[in-house]
Amino acid sequence: MERLTPDDGIFRDEDALRDHFPDRILERDDKLAEYQSRFKEIVRNKRPRNVFVYGPTGVGKTIGTKAVFQNLERSIEAFDYETSRFDEPSLRTVHLECKDLNTSYQVAAHLLNRLRSATDRDRVSTTGYPEGEIYRMLFEELREVATSHVLIALDEIDNIGDDDNILYKLPRCNNDNSAAYVDPATTKVGVVGITNDGTFRDSLDPRAKSTLCDQEIHFPPYDAVELETIVEDRAAVAFHDDVLSQDVVPLTAALAAQRSGYARTALDLLYEAADNARSADDSRVTETHVKAAEESIQQGAIVEEIRGLSTHGTLVAYAMLRLSESEALPAKIDEIYAWYKQFAEQVDVDPVTSRTIHNTLNDLMVNGTVTSEEVNRGRSGGRHYEYELGCRAEILLDGLEGDPRIGSVDRRL
Repeated sequence: MERLTPDDGIFRDEDALRDHFPDRILERDDKLAEYQSRFKEIVRNKRPRNVFVYGPTGVGKTIGTKAVFQNLERSIEAFDYETSRFDEPSLRTVHLECKDLNTSYQVAAHLLNRLRSATDRDRVSTTGYPEGEIYRMLFEELREVATSHVLIALDEIDNIGDDDNILYKLPRCNNDNSAAYVDPATTKVGVVGITNDGTFRDSLDPRAKSTLCDQEIHFPPYDAVELETIVEDRAAVAFHDDVLSQDVVPLTAALAAQRSGYARTALDLLYEAADNARSADDSRVTETHVKAAEESIQQGAIVEEIRGLSTHGTLVAYAMLRLSESEALPAKIDEIYAWYKQFAEQVDVDPVTSRTIHNTLNDLMVNGTVTSEEVNRGRSGGRHYEYELGCRAEILLDGLEGDPRIGSVDRRL
């Protein structure tokens, strides 16, 4: 077996192609300016708005939120309040990942501990308390925070599902005269809800929706030109000089834009192409390496993903395939759900809710199996998402081939 050495004629620093390296966001200046404008009230020492941020995975929502929070703090520090007519605010920001938190209780408990982390007070157990007691402690903590403003980002909030009580209580704590009331004269609270699922707000309790979604920010997928800027920036750090042929970065960006529009897709593709060149002892990364990597990544990832789906996920994928065969794509969620429900009844499983199918479709978007587009038909048709296959139907068929769970589905439907 050949011994490994650190010498590498292709990569200078492959970590540059990983998430959050460097920890900055490109091609989002207009979006960040729009986002930051939602919080102008804070630097004026007024109550902040609540903001709902949505868009697919890997388009800058999380990094953008952190950048906006940091700039707000720096703006307050830099402004000369002594010569202005405004009282100087003080700001504390909290960014809570809700990926593994599936109830409002868990979100409230973890948020309480994050708020207490800067003090000498004991952190609480995230289980075992009555829910009302957790809320009591959380809002008492907000009343006692040492800053005039607290800005809370709840990332991936769709994981809490139908249990959205925290999304009703927390965003309105400054104007609710219940036990959850936090006097804005003491602490002004703003909440940012972040989700990959743009339809999540439609499933919220109307009271939670009206308060949390006071302002909305949509982060769309990147286009090919934007992805090219991002890839070129990372490639300058990742590779030795003159390793990439001239067409590699534009092609990588174009293929990633077609598949998903995610920066992560583009960076993974470039790494795979370069790694293939390194393994073949080629001195340069070329268009041929990129095309081979794209075919391998897309087909392999999708086939593996389809084969690992739950029964309900498999039926959703099969519904997309059948809709494609019928030339009925793109389709709205209710059309996909109708096909899925028929198939579920045929294989004798209880259909899950439309909300669960939404989440399944979002999962299928990560590897480019499915794509979606927000459609606004005005007052007559409203705003909704339409879903389309993001890969060739043959790849999807490869993943489903031989699956006993769809063997009894009637092809005539």
